[in-house]
Amino acid sequence: MLMRTPADNIIDLSNTLVSLRLTLRDGQISYQLTSTNAGLDISDGRLGELSVAGVPISWTSIHPQTVTRHHDGSSVAEVVVSAPGMVYNQYVQSYPDRPFVRFWGVLYNTSNAPITLTACAIAHLVIPQAPLYLFHVDQFSWPHRSDFFSQHQSQIWPGRTPLEIRMGSYPSHYDAATSCAWFALKPPPFDYDPEMPPSQGPGLVAGIEFNGKSRVFGWATPDATHVQSRIDSLNHVLKPDARFEVPAIFIGRYHGDWDESAFVTHRFAESYVHPPRPDDRYPWVQYNSWKYGQEINEAQQLEVIDRCHELGIEVVVMDLGWANMIGDWHPNKTKFPRGLKSLAERARSYGMRFGVHIAIAQCAPEAPIAKQHPEWLVSTYDDYFAAGFFCFGNDPCRNWIIEQVSRLIEQEGIDYIIQDGEDMVKYCTRADHTHAPGDSNYANSQYGIDVVIGTLREKYPHVVFENCEDGGMMMTYKMARLYHTSITVDNIATYATRQGTYGASYPFSPRYSVRYMEDDPTPYTLRSSIFGGPLILMQRITDWDNQQFTYAKAAIDEYKSYRTLIRDAKVIHVLPPRYNVQRKGWGWDAIQAVTPDQSESVLMVFRAMGDVDARAIKPRGLDATATYVVRIKDAGSKHIISGAQLMDVGLTLALPELSGEIVHMLRQK
Repeated sequence: MLMRTPADNIIDLSNTLVSLRLTLRDGQISYQLTSTNAGLDISDGRLGELSVAGVPISWTSIHPQTVTRHHDGSSVAEVVVSAPGMVYNQYVQSYPDRPFVRFWGVLYNTSNAPITLTACAIAHLVIPQAPLYLFHVDQFSWPHRSDFFSQHQSQIWPGRTPLEIRMGSYPSHYDAATSCAWFALKPPPFDYDPEMPPSQGPGLVAGIEFNGKSRVFGWATPDATHVQSRIDSLNHVLKPDARFEVPAIFIGRYHGDWDESAFVTHRFAESYVHPPRPDDRYPWVQYNSWKYGQEINEAQQLEVIDRCHELGIEVVVMDLGWANMIGDWHPNKTKFPRGLKSLAERARSYGMRFGVHIAIAQCAPEAPIAKQHPEWLVSTYDDYFAAGFFCFGNDPCRNWIIEQVSRLIEQEGIDYIIQDGEDMVKYCTRADHTHAPGDSNYANSQYGIDVVIGTLREKYPHVVFENCEDGGMMMTYKMARLYHTSITVDNIATYATRQGTYGASYPFSPRYSVRYMEDDPTPYTLRSSIFGGPLILMQRITDWDNQQFTYAKAAIDEYKSYRTLIRDAKVIHVLPPRYNVQRKGWGWDAIQAVTPDQSESVLMVFRAMGDVDARAIKPRGLDATATYVVRIKDAGSKHIISGAQLMDVGLTLALPELSGEIVHMLRQK
C-alpha cells in the first residue's frame, strides 16, 4: 500500500485493487473508496466519528505515519489525526488479492484529565447512489421467530424511515430481531421469487468485528445512501495516557447476486479473518454427551468413545454435567474418579480429539468462587441452569476464568472447548468493577470475552474453540476471528437445522454452521445435517439398534465424502426453508455447493411436510458451455446434461414427505 504525503489535508492510499483517499474536512475524516474491480464506490464515508460527553470530536490535523507489510501479504497504513487533548490513530489494511479494506482505530487521551466517550461509530459508508437494498440475516432467538436465520432484503429509500438493525451478543430470551454482524448492499430490483434467477448488480459487503451490542443504521437522500455502524450504550471513561480501541470493520466489493456477496466474503474471511483450519479434514464429525443428561460418568462415556470409534467420529465432547457445578470447573470425582484424562486418553488412542463444554461466563451462587468473591457476580438470577453470571469487564474476574480454563486444558488434556452461556456480553452497572458503570457493553466485549478467548488461543494454539452462545446469538466477525466454528441453531430439530445452515452460510463460511443433531437417526434426519461445518451427534449412541447404527455410519461416510467440497465451494442458495411449521417444516428446500472452477457441484434437496410430490429444481453457478455427469444418489440414476439445461430447465425430482436427495454433478473432461 502506497502512502502519499498529505497536500491540503489529503492522504492517498492504494494498491493494485483498491484506492482510498482520506481527507480532513470540517473537522471530520472523510474517505473515498474506489477500485478497478466491479462494485459500489464509497464517495464521502466517515472514520473516527467519536463523541466526548455527547459532543462530537472535531479533528484539527492529519498526518501519514507508517506502512507495515504482514506475512500474509497484506499491508497496514497508519494515519494520525489530532484534536486538543486527543490523538487518534486510524489504521487501514489492504490485501494483495482481494478488493477489500479493513478499518480500525485507537484513541489516546493526551490531556491531564479523564474524558468520557459516549458515542462511537465503527464505520460510516456513503454510497453515491440511491435507492439500495441492504441484505442481512437474523441470528437465532428462542422467542422472536421460529424461522431461524431468516434473510431480509431491507429497503434504504430516500424519504423513507431509516433502517435500524441490532447486531452482536444477545441473550436467547431476547424477543426482538437481531442480526448477524454482516451486511451486503446492492441496487434494486428486489428478488421476490426464489424460482427466478436472482438479480445481478454492483455491490458492497461489510463484516463488523465487535462482539458487543451494536446497531446498523441506513438512510438515503435522493443522491446518496448512508450506512453507519454504531456501538450501543457507550459510557467509557478514558483516563490520561489511556487508549480506546475502535473495533474493526472490513468492506469489500463484488458484482453479482446475494450468493456472490456471500462467496467473496467467505473467500476473504478464510484467507484473512478466520483461524486456520485445525487440519485438512476439517470440519469434523463429532459426538456430544448432551442426550445422556448430567448423569454422565466415566464407565458410560468410555463405552460411548468406543462406539464413536466404530462410527468414524473424530471429536468427543463432554457437555454439561462433567464438572462439580457451573463455576467450579473441576471434574466431579464421583462421576469421574480419575478426572477426564482417562477419557481423553481413550479418545486419542483412536485418533480423536477430546473436549469439554464450559458455560464460561456463568456461575452457580453456591460455587466456591461465588462465595469468595460475591461482588464478581452481576446477578444470581437463574440465567443458565440455575446459575447467575460473571462480569468479564471486571479485570480480576476475567483473569480468574483464564486461569481456570488454562488449568483445565493442561491438567485434563483438553484440545476442544465449547464456550456456552447466556449472552457473553453481560449487562452490568456495578460501580465496584474495573469498568465504568454503564460501559459494560464495550468493556465486557472488547476487554472481556475477546481477551479471554484471545489469550487462551494464544496460549494453546492446538485447542479448537467453538462459539456456542445460545444457538447463534453472537454471530459477529469478531467471533469469527476468535473461534474456529460456531453453533447456528439451538433448536436442533431437523428442519430448523437446515434453516440455520441455509441462512448462516450467507454471512459466514460453511464451517461456521455447526449442526447439533438431536433427532433420532434416519436417512432424512442425518442427511439434513450433512451440509456445512462440524456434524455433531448428540444422541445416546450406545442405545441405538443395528439399523440406527447403520444409518449413522452411512451418513458419516457421506458427510466425509462431501465436506471438503462444501467447505471450499461457492454456496448457492437455491430454495429457502421458510416455513418451520410444528418443527417439521413445510414444502421443498435446496442448497448447493459449486467448486470455484465450476467443475463439480453437489445439490441437496429436501421435502418436509406437504406441497407437491415432484418438482423441478434448478441448480445455478455451473458452466453453461460444459456437459455434466449427473448422478442422483437415492434414485440410482445417471444422466449426461449440459450446464445450460441444468440451470434453465432443472431436474425434476420426486420425493415423499420427510425425505432428501443428493445430486452430484461432475463436468466431463
